[in-house]
Amino acid sequence: MSKKILLLSSVIFLSSCAATNISELGDKFLDLINPSDAATEQADLGGEETLVAVDEYSDATITEIEKLKSMSDGALIERAIAKGIDFELDADGNLIDRDKLIEDLVENSEALAALIDEFTNNGGTFILYFSYDDSEIDEESTRIIIDHANFMQDNPSLRLRLEGHADERGTREYNLALGENRALSVKEVLSLYNLDDRIVVISYGEELPILVGSNEMAWEENRRVEFSYY
Repeated sequence: MSKKILLLSSVIFLSSCAATNISELGDKFLDLINPSDAATEQADLGGEETLVAVDEYSDATITEIEKLKSMSDGALIERAIAKGIDFELDADGNLIDRDKLIEDLVENSEALAALIDEFTNNGGTFILYFSYDDSEIDEESTRIIIDHANFMQDNPSLRLRLEGHADERGTREYNLALGENRALSVKEVLSLYNLDDRIVVISYGEELPILVGSNEMAWEENRRVEFSYY
């Protein structure tokens, strides 16, 4: 019954309109019987815009955001200090704006990823390989280290972790020492560029092989130092 009343009212209204074009009358009639269509369409567009905004983040960035959100204030502060990011604390030593710090850390991470991509695209490499039971830096390795020195000088906010590794031969203790000596040899060259205070050294010995196996191919891959920026 209500639909009939609505339709009858619509017809009476349209008959009083100045518009004489049948198409115009039809458009007005549709507007009357579907008054919510325009609002619904606008809402749909707004939803699409929201989805686009979310899609601007890569899967890696979304994962990083969730990881940061799960951290304690202390862990976030420690990471911010390591990256030279400013933050504010209240009188009790708590973060004043946790969300802002997370946002700054994400931006820092994205900027670092972009720098590393650029360095890689320009021919940069992040792994140095060594001979058996050796920590000496040869001429080719020296050139690679100099590339990293220039990269760090061009980007003063970057910090570097040199990760030393060894193959499976030898005792665990010996390989930890060998991995550390390899990383220290790389740091020694970088120190010529006054970068000591931005570099840390860590050894994993034989614990994190690239290739698992007791053969020369695996051993060659595992005798290495990796450049890890943060």
